[in-house]
Order: sequence, then C-alpha cells, then structure tokens
Amino acid sequence: MHEFDFLGELVLIGALAVAIILIFQQLKIPPVIGLIFTGIILGPSGIGAVYDQKMVSTLAELGVVLLLFTIGLEFSVDDLKRLKKIVLVGGFIQILVTGLAISFLSWWFMLAIGQGITVSSAAFLGFTFSVSSTAICLKILADRDELALPHGRIALGILIFQDIAIVPLMIGINFLSPHAVPSFEVVFKKIGIIVLFSTAIVIGFRLLMPKMVHLIASLHAKEVLVIGALVICFGAAYLTSLAGLSLALGSFVAGMVIASTDESHQISMTIDPFREAFSSIFFISVGLLLDVKMINLPLFVSIALVVLLVKGLLVAGISLFLGNSIRVSMMAGMALAQIGEFSFVLAESGMKNSIINHEVFQAMLAISVVTMIVTPAMIAIAPKFADQVAPALGFIPLVSRDSPTVAVRPPDSTIICAGEIHAAIIGFGINGQNVASVLHATNISYSVLEIDREKVKVMRRKGEPIYYGDCTEKKALLRAGIDHARAVVLGISDATAIRNSIAMIRDINKKAFIIVRARTLDNIAALYKAGADVVVTDKFETSIQIFSLLLNHFTVDPELILEQQEIIRRECEKIFLK
Repeated sequence: MHEFDFLGELVLIGALAVAIILIFQQLKIPPVIGLIFTGIILGPSGIGAVYDQKMVSTLAELGVVLLLFTIGLEFSVDDLKRLKKIVLVGGFIQILVTGLAISFLSWWFMLAIGQGITVSSAAFLGFTFSVSSTAICLKILADRDELALPHGRIALGILIFQDIAIVPLMIGINFLSPHAVPSFEVVFKKIGIIVLFSTAIVIGFRLLMPKMVHLIASLHAKEVLVIGALVICFGAAYLTSLAGLSLALGSFVAGMVIASTDESHQISMTIDPFREAFSSIFFISVGLLLDVKMINLPLFVSIALVVLLVKGLLVAGISLFLGNSIRVSMMAGMALAQIGEFSFVLAESGMKNSIINHEVFQAMLAISVVTMIVTPAMIAIAPKFADQVAPALGFIPLVSRDSPTVAVRPPDSTIICAGEIHAAIIGFGINGQNVASVLHATNISYSVLEIDREKVKVMRRKGEPIYYGDCTEKKALLRAGIDHARAVVLGISDATAIRNSIAMIRDINKKAFIIVRARTLDNIAALYKAGADVVVTDKFETSIQIFSLLLNHFTVDPELILEQQEIIRRECEKIFLK
C-alpha cells in the first residue's frame, strides 16, 4: 500500500480545510483565505505535514485549467473582441510600466540596504512581479458576480495579455542570464514557430470544437458528456502548452469557443464539481509554498504591501488612460495588485539561469504568497473604498475629462427639456436596450447613461441619446438629465454602485420614480431603504409573471393582481426563504 501514501495527505488536507473554512465562515472570512491558511499550517512554515508537494502542485495546476475553462464558457469570441483594447493596449502598457517601475524600486531598495544587485537582476524582479494571479483574481470576481462588471472586464482583459506575455518573458530570461549568450536569430525563429502554431491551434479550435461538443452532447450519455468535457478541456490546454503557451490560456480559449454553442451550459454543469475540487487544491498549494522564518516575515510583508500599492496605482492609472472612471479604475487596480502564480514559474527559471540565488527565490515566493493572501479582502472592500476615495480625486485631469465624441448634445430630436415626459436609463446592456426600444416605440423621450466608452460611441452612431459617465458621479447623472426625469431605470449589476446611485438620484430629484434591477435577494431591503420605488429581482420575476397570468385567467381583479405583485417584490426575501 506504500504507493498510496499520498491519499493520507489528501485526506489530511481536505479534513483540515473543511474545519478551517467552517471557523472562517463564522468570522465572515472568505473560504479562499481558509484554503490558503490550510496550506500554510500544513506546509514548511507550519507543521510540515505534507511532503508530496509535487503531487499537490500537479493537482493545483489542473484546478487552474478547469477554472479558466469554465470562465471561458461565460465569454464568447464576440465578448473577447470587445475587450481587444484592454487586452492589447492596457495589457501591454501594464506589463511594461509595472515591470520598469518595480525594476527601478528593486534596484534602489537593494542598493539602499547595501545589497546592490545588477541591472539584469532588477529587471528580472520587476517583470516577474508585474504579472497578477489569474486563478485567484478571476475566481473571486466570478464568485462575487463581478466578472461582467466594468472593473471585472478590465481585470480579465489584462490577465489574458499577461498569460500570453509569459512566453516572451520566459524567452527574455535568456537575455538576462549572466552565462548565456542568446542568439537573436534563434529567438525570432522560436517566436515565429510559437505564433504560427498558436494561430493554427486557435483556427482548429474554432472549426472543430463546436462539432465535437455537438457530437458529445447528441449521444445523451452522462458518462460520455463528463469524459468528453474533460478531454476537450485538458486536450486544449495540452495543445497550447505544446506551442509554448500556458495551460490555463489554452483552456480559456477552448471554453470561449464553446461558449457560442448551444451545449455550453451542459458542459459547464459537468465541469463545475471538478473545478471546485481542483481549484481548492490550488489555493491550498499557495499556502504550502510559504517557507520563511518568522524573523524575515515583517520585511517580506512590508515589501508585499509596497508591491500591492505600486501595482494597484499603476493599473488604476492605465485604466484611467483608457477612458474608464476613477471608481472603476480603482477597483480594477485593487483586483490586479497581487503577484501571480506564473511568477513562481519565472522565479524558478531565473534561479536555474543564475539570475537570482535560492535565498532571493524564497523571498520572492514569500512576497508573492503574502499578496495573494490579502487579495480576497482587497477585492471585497474595493467598492466601498472606491466610493469613499473617488470623489476626492475629481481634480485629476484624466478623471474629470469628457471625451469629445460623447460630450456633445444628441441631435435636436433627442434633446430633453425640463417638464417633458422623460425616462432615464442607467446601463445599456440587454435590459437597458429593451427598455429603450419600448420607450422609442411609444414615443416617450429618454436618455441613457453608460460607463462603457466603446458602447457609447457605437450607440451614438445609431442615434441613441446616450452619454458616457459613471452613475455614482453627480456630474454624469446631471448630464443624462436625471434632475428632471420622471422615471429612472437602473439596469446595471454592481450592487454597491446601484445603492450609491439611488441615493444620489434621490438627492438630485426627489420625485423620480426609480425602478431597480437586483440579481439576488440579499440586496432587496437595502435597495428599498436607499430609495428605490420598485425592485425587480431576476430570480423571481418569472414566478411573478406566471402567477399574474394565472390570476388573470381566473378573472381576479387587476388591482388585486397588481397589489400581489407589489407584495411579492417587496417581501420576496422573507416569503421565498421560509
């Protein structure tokens, strides 16, 4: 039975993780922190009970692959096209600027403490720390339903570029090594092969993968669906790894291609249990990596805090440069401030190439793990922190500027005059566009406030009376005519932004009839308290429609039906949770 000794370690890991998460839930600490803490206790910094870390690392990598595959299933290729500016421009600038900034700080800090390092070593530290954690960041944003929000999309776009950038960063290590004499011809040839191979794989995915998924689903055998889904996920990851790209990037691309198929929901439901199990092991493996002496911990924590501050500010600045609001930019910066798991791979390669020694390698791991540990808390407090700080930063030119393409008034036919019947729509997603279509068909004037600058440009070309701006900013609300709107429809998903926006709308226009969309029951009471007149809950609106049609069929008085609708909407949190 010696071959199965690792099962004892897995049982120990699982049992301790469950116990710690139960305790942390009582303290309202996110489960991700509990998983990382489990790894710290069982690892070399704790009791050292887990010895087979290679096995744990392998399972953890499978968890990252499954996590990125399921996240890819939530995004189509069209969604990625809308992110191209963030991916190509934002991602490139983020890697370059962050790498250079941390390189300079590393060189200056080591010189200040009398441990001077070479320029190549400083550059290595800078660009290794420039990448963020795809697994942690996307996992937490997905759990909080924030991936589809503006700051979530910024995070996703930059993380996609970072995963792609791992390849040139790995190649770049050859130039920084004190012993190697790299040939530019060899490097360009390697890059060319990677580009050609990657292009062929992506084209192959688009042509073959939808057919494979349709074939697997058409067999109507649960066993085949489970095995087929895993084969597609891990097969795509393996193929991209052959091209020199990361496993996670391959699985994400595969999921994104499948997202456009009718069977994507079935695949997602099949993969979910595996994803949760393996991704949990990933977070435990992060804690297992921590191997530091307590005497060095204050120094590493201090350095980690500086890295978090620098990366967060730089990402926020880049987001502002791309035209996003200060609130969204701050939230994106806090989400991407940590150091990622691919930094471990880069650090290990740097040690093998004699760019850094073992002591620096362990310090890098410790600093990275510390930034990962605080990330869940940072993302959780980001909305409230941004709400408090954003108003104080209105003096920054990039924050308060208006794009020339969206600052002008709409055509005369869409100008809203005070006293006119007028509705304001905040957020121009599917719900917002549907509301606008009905208002247009019934000749009711309306205006729209949208935070996605690209969408504003597209919709203005189509003649929509749409303005760019953040609904939590008073100037933006006034620009959209909130001060004299008879009704306001909030169709956005950010719960914190919705509450703050309602309060600001009420301050500007006390008589406006405010209709709010809520995604969960948890926010209903707070939204009514903030000043909403009607809260429409995604989850229960279908039920309301069904019983309304049923009562209407039984010729119940329409006023009584409306009264029941109002009761359910206001009291559904109590009624449905009994």
